[in-house]
Amino acid sequence: MLAFLVSGTLTKVFEEPIKSENVATPFGDPSSPVEFHDIEGTTCLVLFRHGRESRIAAHRVNYRANIWALKEAGATQVVAYATTGSVDPDLPIGSFVVPDQIIDYTHDREGSFETSGIKEHFDFTFPFTDDLRNRIIEAAFAAGLSPRDGGTYACSQGPRYETAAEIAKFGLDGCSIVGMTLMPEAPLARQISLGYAALALVMNPGAGIDERSVDIPGSIRYTDDSVEPLKRFNCELVKRIP
Repeated sequence: MLAFLVSGTLTKVFEEPIKSENVATPFGDPSSPVEFHDIEGTTCLVLFRHGRESRIAAHRVNYRANIWALKEAGATQVVAYATTGSVDPDLPIGSFVVPDQIIDYTHDREGSFETSGIKEHFDFTFPFTDDLRNRIIEAAFAAGLSPRDGGTYACSQGPRYETAAEIAKFGLDGCSIVGMTLMPEAPLARQISLGYAALALVMNPGAGIDERSVDIPGSIRYTDDSVEPLKRFNCELVKRIP
């Protein structure tokens, strides 16, 4: 079953759920109930990683509980919506990226399930599931999003935005976009054999990329503008998931 991990700013992308379930996990409560949605006649799962009211900061998200809850609810593949800033000056605000790599700049996050029977060491050379990435790219082009295929996602600790020097370092490290949530989501999904890939929306230029300061209220407009295109994307994606 296909599942979506979503930022609270993108709640409008999904209609009212068929039902919601509070899923208990060994790691505490997930950020929100797991919602069951009908998309083009297909049942999909949705979990809001910051809570439905977007009150849980990225460094406080219970990533282990979220991933475990989706698996318990029947997920086999997870698409992560990511709202990001641009590190690459050539990425305009409002554009989409399907990243193929991650660099983790976070600290003090629970990055492993540490549970008997689950491997602690596993191959993470390519952090996103290749087949799912390709289906996301196909669906995004079909929905008119024209995403960039590939790029490295810098995962910063948050909750503050980055300094200009940090963004410059991310650029020197080869990053294209910056966000706060894909780590440790991606390795946790890999650890329990869930397919995982992301669709990133560029909401603002990273600090120091141009003369503008980071416009937090203004950046929210780009999520609102993306609601209808992302609804089309969801419909195109479910057609491509076995």
